Amino acid sequence: MDREKSDARENVLERCVVDCEKTVIMHALTRTNGDQNNAAALLGTTKRILAHKVHKYGIDCEQFKQHKTIKEN
Repeated sequence: MDREKSDARENVLERCVVDCEKTVIMHALTRTNGDQNNAAALLGTTKRILAHKVHKYGIDCEQFKQHKTIKEN
């Protein structure tokens, strides 16, 4: 019975860590307009590690890119 309680607590902790990490990554991508190189530098990690986590969490980097429209004169 104690093992089940321990497993449940670990699952809660794991979900909290995942949610926090995903939020921090998304915030960094927002600040860098979806640029993974700059976001990785902001987070103090490598682009490779960030790309792995982006894939793992199913984050769409395109949604963070600000599309600039060209005004015609």
